[in-house]
Amino acid sequence: MRTSGNREAALEKKVTFEQYVRLALSHARYTQNEDGTWTAEVPVLPGCISWAPTRDEAVEMIKDAIEAWVLTALRFQDEIPEIDGCVLQYAIDEPPRAVR
Repeated sequence: MRTSGNREAALEKKVTFEQYVRLALSHARYTQNEDGTWTAEVPVLPGCISWAPTRDEAVEMIKDAIEAWVLTALRFQDEIPEIDGCVLQYAIDEPPRAVR
């Protein structure tokens, strides 16, 4: 089993998936486009961006985008960035090794 990264434990606070999503959501930036639609972006998660017809929908869409961003990063074992001194606590089960 592998755990979340090799950062110094004394300098980090480990948080649950839900807490991490809330932290990322607190960094979301909302911009109203010329056509009245809304773009939402989370700069702390590179490439995490969404669009919606209303601001309320943009909030929901970016929350979904954050969740998908984190799950995709976990799936492909990409780095999950620290947010405000907090890191996502997770474990990945290593696949069983063939016995010869």
